[in-house]
Amino acid sequence: MDSIFSSLRDYRNSFRYFRLQKRYFASGLGDSAWILHGLVRALKPRVCVEIGAAMGKSACYIGMALKENRQGKLYSIDPHEQTDWNDTDQIDTYNSFIKNIHDFNLDDYVEIVRNFSNKVGPSWKLPIDIIFIDGDHSYEGVKRDWSLFSPMVSEFGLVVFHDTLWDIRPDPRYARADMGVPRFVEELRSNGYPVVTFDKNFGVSLVQPTKGGILLSK
Repeated sequence: MDSIFSSLRDYRNSFRYFRLQKRYFASGLGDSAWILHGLVRALKPRVCVEIGAAMGKSACYIGMALKENRQGKLYSIDPHEQTDWNDTDQIDTYNSFIKNIHDFNLDDYVEIVRNFSNKVGPSWKLPIDIIFIDGDHSYEGVKRDWSLFSPMVSEFGLVVFHDTLWDIRPDPRYARADMGVPRFVEELRSNGYPVVTFDKNFGVSLVQPTKGGILLSK
């Protein structure tokens, strides 16, 4: 009987992921959303945070992993209104975000925090296991998000940044002089924070917010 239930669960999961891959999110994250999914499946986080949600691609991939883990919650921070960093077709994304979360039955695993990160950060109290920063891409904005939230990241937790290869592999269609994510993450690396970067989908970088990394032996 257990094997039958296991097979049914695997079938349902396969179908969900097929639907997820076919869903249009208008996101530059692309297949790198699976990095977020894999990290959540492996690390079994209690608390995940994302800054910048748009139509919910990252939220759905993180939420699906939390659902498979049967634990944890994602706090999705985004005002869902006009900012300097909306894509042209993603100004008011609240209804699309809600629909995508509902469609994949992720309401129990994703909590919407409809606000700007600089309003949420000063009063944040929960320890964070994984945070995905993909909101304000100016140097000042991404530095502020790091300063507000990285002190709350657990010892072996991770900070994940999107768009970190913008300077090395610029796409002239999306060129912006005020893009500051690569510069800030490079400063973190230069200051001794471990950084691992995947060179797909405009760059996804994983940062352990401990200078020099965590000692693994005495």
